Amino acid sequence: MIHSEFYYNLLDKLSIVAITGRSGRIIYVNDKFCLISGFKREELLGSNHRIINANYHPRSFFIDLWKTISSGETWRGEIKNKAKNGTYYWVDTFIIPEKDKNNNILYYYSVRFDITERKRNERELRGRNKELDQIKVLQSHQVRKPVANLLGLIDLVEPEGLNETNKKLFHMFKSITNELDESIRGIVSLENDL
Repeated sequence: MIHSEFYYNLLDKLSIVAITGRSGRIIYVNDKFCLISGFKREELLGSNHRIINANYHPRSFFIDLWKTISSGETWRGEIKNKAKNGTYYWVDTFIIPEKDKNNNILYYYSVRFDITERKRNERELRGRNKELDQIKVLQSHQVRKPVANLLGLIDLVEPEGLNETNKKLFHMFKSITNELDESIRGIVSLENDL
């Protein structure tokens, strides 16, 4: 069985921890909280979490958060915060209410994990996917347009007026152009599925 002091120390070392009273005033922060936020412990104690608010989330986000934890439920979500130096950081956050024997809330324990790097990677990936989508559209139009033009020209040719050798070449050219068109359509369809 894990002793509570060991568990507390483990949690304190691995995550960003804050404890607030029912009013939302901070009564405890660990070193990791101070490090990521850039605030000294003395600046944080007695303040509320607005001190690190990035003004990113809508008001309804925090209303939902408070509604959940005020009802005694655990809340989990990703929050964008602002450090003292003006930089932003993201945290995966768990807020767990502690209740007394009468089910009254005493404190809110906030356990966070820095996910700034992951969020940065997600943003870069979305940007690259958007670029790839634009390239896909351009390529499909640029590659299909000449083939569509060839197919249009082929439809204008009357093969009956051609000698046998040219008829065979014409039908071979038409067949190859249709195969090329099908291949391009397949590639475009595959790209759209990605």
